[in-house]
Parts: sequence; structure tokens; C-alpha cells
Amino acid sequence: MPAFLKLSLVEIFSQALSFFVLVFVLKRFAWKPILSMLDLRKERIESDMKRAAEQRAEFERLQQEITRRLAKIDEEARAKIQESVLEGKRIGLEVQEEARAQAHAIMTKARETVELELAKARVTLRDQVADMTFQAIERVLQQKMDAQTDKKLIDQVLAELEQSSTKR
Repeated sequence: MPAFLKLSLVEIFSQALSFFVLVFVLKRFAWKPILSMLDLRKERIESDMKRAAEQRAEFERLQQEITRRLAKIDEEARAKIQESVLEGKRIGLEVQEEARAQAHAIMTKARETVELELAKARVTLRDQVADMTFQAIERVLQQKMDAQTDKKLIDQVLAELEQSSTKR
């Protein structure tokens, strides 16, 4: 038998006793602190996992809330844009109506002005025709000779009338 297999019963007993003493000491003094430290670490990991799950749920809830608020903001923005477009159209129509009213007023005033100027021109023309008629009659009366002279005189007055009317 080899030398390393020659064990004595005392050695085996002393080694077994040492082993059990070591296990007892470790169990008594080291095992509990190691197990408690492992339990604390396990609880901390579980707590962190639970907190991470809660934070993930809170994050998802906040993300949904943000999505909902953004959708609401988009709706409000579209509504405000639509209101602005309608308001712009309304203002455009008001401006058009106001421009039409002003144009109508200007046209009415222009017509009145034209009618007034036309009336003045008629009065002036009538006065001029009357003056020229009086002048022609006066000349005819002053130069009463014969029908041919009367005709020349009337033609001359009419020529003067045409010249004076083209000058104006």
C-alpha cells in the first residue's frame, strides 16, 4: 500500500473533528452574516427591480399622457387655424363689401358731378346761343339789305359759333 493511503484512525478522527469545528465556527460566525448579506442583496435587487417596473409603468403612463396631450394640442391648433382661415375669409368679404360700397359712392358722386357739369354746360351753351342769336339779329337789323346778304350774315355767325365751340 502506498504511503499516502496509510492513514491512522486518529488522523481521520482529528481531521473530521477539525472539519466539523470549522463548519460549526463558520456556521456560527460567518454563515449567518454571509446569508444575511446575500438576503439583503436579494431584497435590494428585488426592490430595485420593483422600482424599475414601477418607473417603467410610470414612464409608459406619462408617454401615453404626452401622446394624448399632443393629439389635443394638434386638434386645438387645427381648430385655431381653421378659425383664422374663416376669420380671414370673413374679413376679406367685409373688405370687398366696403370696397364695393365705396366704389358705388364714388360712381354716384361722379354721375352727380357729370350731371352738374352737363347742366352747367347746357346753361352756358344756351346763354351763348342766345347771345349769338341776339348778335345775329342785331347785325341783320343793322344791315338789312337783301336775302342774300342775310344768308351771308347767318352763315358768318354760324361759322363763328363753330369756331368758338371748337375752342372750348
